[in-house]
Amino acid sequence: MAIVKNVRPSAVQSVTYFAKPASTAFSAKTLVSPNEDATSNTFVAASATTQSILGALKKAVVSTDSDYASETEMSILHDPFGIFEFAVGTGTADINDEQGFIDLKDADEVDVEASALDTVFVTNFVSGTVVRGVITLWYNWNPPQMRA
Repeated sequence: MAIVKNVRPSAVQSVTYFAKPASTAFSAKTLVSPNEDATSNTFVAASATTQSILGALKKAVVSTDSDYASETEMSILHDPFGIFEFAVGTGTADINDEQGFIDLKDADEVDVEASALDTVFVTNFVSGTVVRGVITLWYNWNPPQMRA
């Protein structure tokens, strides 16, 4: 599984705390979002249809954790101006993706062939399988310079 790396942190980053769902595993540094169907007060893994990002998990949630079966709070990195590095899960990135918007494929990969929600603004093409960019759909934070 790929991870989302914060390769250029900004001065306004913070760590926030949100409750994790009980008995659900998560990898560290994957993106999470609010539970948009409001079935609980816990976060969920981000997906291609996620409309707001809470942030990247600071540590993994595994079945051997003492609080695995509980809805306890987890630390989540929130960095609205940071540059993140993403694995490309759908398509092949190229230089033409720079300065364009793309969507997530899932909680830790992007889809360079889609731009319906414009979740990531690509700042750098690294390789056909890696891009860097700014997350544009932060929960409760939409930088005006990133929105069309």
